[in-house]
Amino acid sequence: MDAVRLLPILGGALFLVPLLWGGGETASAAALHYIFGVWIVLIVLAGLLSRAVRRAGWRDPAAPDRGPR
Repeated sequence: MDAVRLLPILGGALFLVPLLWGGGETASAAALHYIFGVWIVLIVLAGLLSRAVRRAGWRDPAAPDRGPR
């Protein structure tokens, strides 16, 4: 569950990496490819982590009890 909570922070840090690159047309094209690549990887990771959390049967203790499922 900790990985699920850290995923947005990781994504935000990875989206900031192109700001460290130098300018120019080739750098902006590479940055665009990088951002879409990171976006796709984050989507896949979120799906895999969601599946793992669901299989583990983790439930949020702060969530209201909805009865048996």
